[in-house]
Amino acid sequence: MRRILYLIIVSIGILTASAFAQSADDLFKQGNDFYLKQNYNQAIEKYESILNSGTTSFEVYFNLGNAYYKTGNYTKAILNYERAKKLKPDDNDVDLNLALANQNTIDKIEPAPKVFYEEWWENYLTYSSTTTRAIIFLIIFWLSVISFGLYIFFKVYSVKKTFFFLSFLLLGISLFYFYVTYQQNRLNENSNSALIISQSAYIKSSPDDKGTNLFQLHEGTKINITDELQGWKKIKIPNGNEGWIRDKDIEKI
Repeated sequence: MRRILYLIIVSIGILTASAFAQSADDLFKQGNDFYLKQNYNQAIEKYESILNSGTTSFEVYFNLGNAYYKTGNYTKAILNYERAKKLKPDDNDVDLNLALANQNTIDKIEPAPKVFYEEWWENYLTYSSTTTRAIIFLIIFWLSVISFGLYIFFKVYSVKKTFFFLSFLLLGISLFYFYVTYQQNRLNENSNSALIISQSAYIKSSPDDKGTNLFQLHEGTKINITDELQGWKKIKIPNGNEGWIRDKDIEKI
């Protein structure tokens, strides 16, 4: 009896998940149809419905960003392009569209200079997705295992020597990719980037409306959250300036 009940529960779960996935696919198709017909607001509604249901994907964020861009809502376009970029950092289309959307923002903040190797390392970490690097790690790791197996199999000294060194070389490369994947995953998990969504907002010296106005930011500007306190967030912008802003003025990417 328990076994039958278990099978019924599992079957219901599978059918529910299948219906849910089908519903998300249908909404995505409907959103694409509306977009092609230049009914951008209706397309936005369909894409947002998918996200509100808990389903996220690069394609949904990217298409939603495109729809918002077409309506002239560049802040929402940037927000969704940034979210798409987190899922697929090596996509050229999202980089191009994000750059176009950022041209419509007011704040043009020059990043603080970095030592060349720090800048190279950060760019390298965000160049590709963790999934891609994990796959590369697994491929090279198994190649090193195969190479070591061939070292054991062959009896000729020169051939054994070649496969021995090759196996350790591949192992070293695979461990490097494992380290890079781990570091990139940590970077993604600790990412506290957000976007200014208010038309303009003053950045305060303290988490208080009576705090001194340090500088002003406008919608669409990307910032990094470093601390929070009772409805306020401490932020840092690319040039190194810091201050406090109300929660309502920003949205996390």
